[in-house]
Amino acid sequence: MQDISYGLIFLGLAFAYGLQLFLTGLQAKRYYKRLKVLRKAGLTSVGMSGGKWSGRVYAVLVVDEEYTILHAEKMSGMTVLSGLKPVDSLIGLKATDILDENHTFSLNKKLLEAFRNAATEYFKPENQSLTPGKMSDIKSVRMYRKTKV
Repeated sequence: MQDISYGLIFLGLAFAYGLQLFLTGLQAKRYYKRLKVLRKAGLTSVGMSGGKWSGRVYAVLVVDEEYTILHAEKMSGMTVLSGLKPVDSLIGLKATDILDENHTFSLNKKLLEAFRNAATEYFKPENQSLTPGKMSDIKSVRMYRKTKV
């Protein structure tokens, strides 16, 4: 048997864990930086679908006063290298169109569910009185008010 240094194994695992935390922090920083840019365009909502083991998909919707979608972006993947990518097929539609179960889109099931979760946030009773012009009292953790330019 070879003499295995358990201290080196422990240090290797600690280094790998530290690297993972560092890369996760970079991903979060990129995500929030992009979200800050999107919030300047209008009322922003984030939806999520999937699970811990099947992979999560995050969807970001930005709408104007008439709930017309100005920006639609997704983030999916199993690595820390994934980031927000535009989904051009939803731009110009109304947020209510996404909620329509009969309307078909060229999106996979998990991504469509994430966009529906984001669109649902606009029509919750506690957010009904909010329009992009009156966004100072948003309480939802998934909706973000427009930042001042």
